[in-house]
Amino acid sequence: MISHLKELIDLTPLIGTPPVEGVRYNPKKISRAEFLKIAPFRLEPTPFYHGGFIIREGKADGNHPYHLAGLYYFQEPSAMSAVTALQLSGNERVLDLCAAPGSKATAIASRLEDGLLVANEIQAKRAAALLQNLERMGARRAVITQAPAERLAAAMPEYFDKVLIDSPCSGEGMFRKYPRILEEWSEELVERCALRSRAILEAGAEALRPGGRLVYSTCTFNLEENEKTILWFLERHPDFKPVETGISGAQPGFLGLSEARRIFPSAGGEGHFVCALSRAGDAAGRSAPDFAKERWPEADAAIKSMLKERPEGNWICRGNFFYLLDLDLPCPSGIRILRAGMQSLELQGRQWKPAHHMAMCLPKEAFLLTQEFSMQQARQYLNGQVVQAEGRGWGTGLLEGTPIGWIKAGGGMGKNHLPKGLRTLS
Repeated sequence: MISHLKELIDLTPLIGTPPVEGVRYNPKKISRAEFLKIAPFRLEPTPFYHGGFIIREGKADGNHPYHLAGLYYFQEPSAMSAVTALQLSGNERVLDLCAAPGSKATAIASRLEDGLLVANEIQAKRAAALLQNLERMGARRAVITQAPAERLAAAMPEYFDKVLIDSPCSGEGMFRKYPRILEEWSEELVERCALRSRAILEAGAEALRPGGRLVYSTCTFNLEENEKTILWFLERHPDFKPVETGISGAQPGFLGLSEARRIFPSAGGEGHFVCALSRAGDAAGRSAPDFAKERWPEADAAIKSMLKERPEGNWICRGNFFYLLDLDLPCPSGIRILRAGMQSLELQGRQWKPAHHMAMCLPKEAFLLTQEFSMQQARQYLNGQVVQAEGRGWGTGLLEGTPIGWIKAGGGMGKNHLPKGLRTLS
């Protein structure tokens, strides 16, 4: 069934063996040194991404309080390489065109200081997972959209400095981790995925400004979805050319694409293909419609009961929720926007309540009231229990100095305001 791959890689010995697991720390919330002190794993650095590690011992537990606090993100090591290839400086406009569930989008967000991330996902359920992961990791300068790639590109032509296309693929690099993918694989699937990737590449090219950088990646091995797709694109777009990715520990691409990089399981991961393309020219990104600036003095007053200072930014209101935008975020016409900026407040009747996203975005120094939790207390809080707390009013619980959610303190106790959908059962 996968005989066409034998010239590239023999996957047979891998089937049934444990997959490689990885983790990368979130520099928005913790330093590398502190992460290595508290990480409940035995780790080995991966060459594919600065800040990424292979888990040699330990369980990738999604319910661990450190994970739920956004201190780190579990990601297959070779998949981290695509963000390395973007060569981010921190102030770019970046589009992640196929962003769910958020592995690469959260890495991009963690490396942007003054830049902007637009993270797009067409499927509703996957878009919801993308939003939750970006929220957990404290992404603030981001717009999350749900739109077909070609429609988003048409709404924001030549707007972005960097575009990432982690294209939906046949998943040959995931056979070991998800055996069902092997059962569903077919040559027809490869052909369909290649055609879809070509259409997404066309959209990515439209969204990229002259002089910008486009990175295309897959977690599959075949030539059709990788080198042949890139060569097809280059024939149609002579203003694009392959450039070095900056990825260490990988092999050059095939069919003359020596700048591309292939990572095989023997290198320490499940497998990835990455190719970076540069567009000729040198022009600033075009403008796009942004959100109308709104004045909400009531929201300003409410936030003063929660934070020492009002965060910078302009208010926008969507339904009962209020968002702070600390830069002019784009509001493309005809595009469904799931979130823009930092969700900060919710108005329930006449009561103002802080949003969980605000707790995940801001450092502990921003809050009027904080309560440091032990690991046991953090687990109780994440289970939805009432916790002991000093003071009175809105505050946030801390784990290793990192906010993990809101409490309403009074009478020596802290009422739990962690959203019910985020509470754990362990």
